[in-house]
Amino acid sequence: MKGLLRLLARWPSDKALRAACVLGLGALALMVLGVVYGTPLPVVGSMSVAQGFGVVACLLFGLSIAADVASRRP
Repeated sequence: MKGLLRLLARWPSDKALRAACVLGLGALALMVLGVVYGTPLPVVGSMSVAQGFGVVACLLFGLSIAADVASRRP
C-alpha cells in the first residue's frame, strides 16, 4: 500500500488533468458529429470511440484525485 501511495504522490496531476479535459472535449465533439450526420454508421462509430475516450478521461481524472489525496497524506 505504501508503494502505491508513493507512486501516486509522483503522478503528474497537471498533465493528467489536461489530458482528461482534452479527451473529454474530443469525446463530446465526436458525439456531436454523430448526431449531426445522423446516419447509423457514423452514430455507432462515434459513440463507440467517444465512449472509449470518456472512459480514459474518467480514469485519468480519478487517478489525479487519488494522487492529490496521496500527496497530502502524512
